[in-house]
Amino acid sequence: MKPIVLFLLIFGMWNTNSAQEKKILNILNRELKKEVKNQFKSRLFNGDTISIVKEFSIDQEKKLSFEIRMTSSYFTGTQLIRQEVPLSKLKKIGKDIQIILEAEDDSVISTVTNAEADEKIQTSKSNQFYLYMSSEQNNEKMGEELQNAFKKAGYPLIKEYWAD
Repeated sequence: MKPIVLFLLIFGMWNTNSAQEKKILNILNRELKKEVKNQFKSRLFNGDTISIVKEFSIDQEKKLSFEIRMTSSYFTGTQLIRQEVPLSKLKKIGKDIQIILEAEDDSVISTVTNAEADEKIQTSKSNQFYLYMSSEQNNEKMGEELQNAFKKAGYPLIKEYWAD
């Protein structure tokens, strides 16, 4: 009887965390889609555009990742930008024009591919996971919603600042 109870307890905890991870992904993907849709309407629009290549996802190793395509007047052509970070390394959430998840040093891996003929690839490590969400103003409630979803999934984040 005890093994069954233990199994149900472990399965229940896994199921709760899995549901919260889905909630995190739902929020992130919902907001990224809104960003893509509204980017031209933003008062901060500077000509940079993004489109979604791969939505936010969490893999078996509990790494959060996504990929976007970006065009900008600051570089020629198109860049594919992919970021990934282990959920356990995330520490803070904040907004300073754009929403950023802060993590432990060198735990965020960013890969930028210049989609030109030479397909130059640059990989870097940092502590900042950019969500590429900046067009929506007065969205601190969404930040709190995301913070709560991370906390319920077992990854508490500190929210220190939120500036539009």
